[in-house]
Parts: sequence; structure tokens; C-alpha cells
Amino acid sequence: MLLTVYTLPQLAVSAKLLCLLMVVICGAVPSMVRSVRLYNDCSLSYMGIDMKGRVLAVEREDDSLNRFQNLTIKSMDYNVALMIYAEASKRFLCFNRKWKPVGLKNFNKKMCLFYEEMLSSGYTRFRSANQSHFVGFNKRGKPLRGNAAKPNSKDEKCFNFVKNDTNFNINQHNRKIAGGNNQSSGNPVFPSRGSRRGPKRSRNNKDNVRHSRNKKRPS
Repeated sequence: MLLTVYTLPQLAVSAKLLCLLMVVICGAVPSMVRSVRLYNDCSLSYMGIDMKGRVLAVEREDDSLNRFQNLTIKSMDYNVALMIYAEASKRFLCFNRKWKPVGLKNFNKKMCLFYEEMLSSGYTRFRSANQSHFVGFNKRGKPLRGNAAKPNSKDEKCFNFVKNDTNFNINQHNRKIAGGNNQSSGNPVFPSRGSRRGPKRSRNNKDNVRHSRNKKRPS
């Protein structure tokens, strides 16, 4: 039985080739990008970041702030760390030194990275990648800061978010389920209240039936 003995230079070359191969394989995997809206269970509103860098709880009816609700979530590395980017204001969601959520123009790897935690209830939470602080809102729609940004049994739901896909179209979904029917209409394909009724008889048809009954039979 022959044994191959590698010298130190050969081992070094083999190690370099292995590292290059791992870099190529990892670089071929695209980073995860999602466009979402984050609905907070405590404030009953969507999270948004305005042009001044304020993190807001935006209500559905507020059309003036509606565009600030669109957020992009992107994975940054293979530790599942995420960045959250506001598309309209072009700002990153971050924590400041007082652990208050703010929107920054320049990305800070220490304060702007988050871990996404999925709860068994279906809600999602976003924790700072460097500390135990979470993004959250109180019932008045104010962002939680400092020690209040750490979950406790009193206000657990204030850190819960529901992710809504901004690319989801209910009308397109209904048309797909219906097998492509009613494609020219932009309305959902649910039947209307009067759609199950048969066609109405015209008054002329009633008159014809009435006259036919009164008509004498030939003797």
C-alpha cells in the first residue's frame, strides 16, 4: 500500500485552492431581499421612517405618510444578520446610543444590523445584532427606547410585527384561483348579491302571457 506524502508547500497550495473554491461558491448565492411592510401588534399601525429619520407608527388612513411604510429587508452575511432599509426616505433602521430606533443615511454595522426571530404565534421580532434590544412601539405609537426596548411580560406584544408582502395583489390572486376568468376586470371575482338570480322578465312578456290567457279558444 502506497502512501502519498505532501510537503508543506503543496499543503499550502491545496489550502489556498480550497479557500478560493469556497469563496466562489458563497459568492454565487444571492443575498435574501424582501420588500415588506411591518405591522405592529401594539400600536396597530405600520412602521415607517420619514425624511427626517424619525421612526413612526403610520396608520393606514394617513396617505401623507403611506410611502414611508415600504421597507426592504436584506441579509448581510451568513449569520442571518439583516438590514432594514426605508425606500422612500433612503435611510437605514438603526439604534442610537440611547437605544432608540432611528433612521440613518449611512449604514453602521454595529447599530444597524438585526436578527429576525420567528415566534410560534406567527409574529416576527427584530433584535439588535449586538445587544438584547428589540424594535417596538407602545400603544400610543411611540418607539420604545432604552430599557423599555427589552421585552417583558407586561408589553410582550409591543415587539410583535406582522410582515405584509408589498408585491401581493389580491385581484391578481383571485383571477389566478378562478382559472383566469374575468381577467379584463380589476375587481375580485367574488359573486355579487344578485348574480345568482335568474334574468328578470320584461313587462312585455307579462302582458303577452296575460293576453294569451284571456284569449278565447276557437269554437
